[in-house]
Amino acid sequence: PSLSPAVMILVKKENKILLARSPHFRKGMYSALAGFVDIGETAEYTAHREVQEEVGLKIKSLKYFGSQSWPFPSSFMIAFTAEYLDGEIIMEPNEIEDAKWFDVNQLPDLPHMPSISRKLIDVTVKEMRVKRI
Repeated sequence: PSLSPAVMILVKKENKILLARSPHFRKGMYSALAGFVDIGETAEYTAHREVQEEVGLKIKSLKYFGSQSWPFPSSFMIAFTAEYLDGEIIMEPNEIEDAKWFDVNQLPDLPHMPSISRKLIDVTVKEMRVKRI
């Protein structure tokens, strides 16, 4: 079977995480940023490129989280967390309907389990809450 590698990136800033809406998501749902790996790119390079292209931000401290095969559309997701480095949110209108920083204690509707996006958000938020105690 053919697979299309993709990355997912959850950006952290203080006690907030960056979540975005695709026009294809169900109403009110936000998730981590994601994008496909181009030929010749590493997953790490793609993570930096996708965040810059989709929301205009620079990131640092990229950390591997996990991976998951996903049947829609034959993708293999590689998930990362990253720290905010610089920039203001400027959405790419062809890909992002909305993007904003959410406090870890006030999250919007999220993807369902068992998606890696939900696991990535849940684990990261739990770790961030523990660090604040």
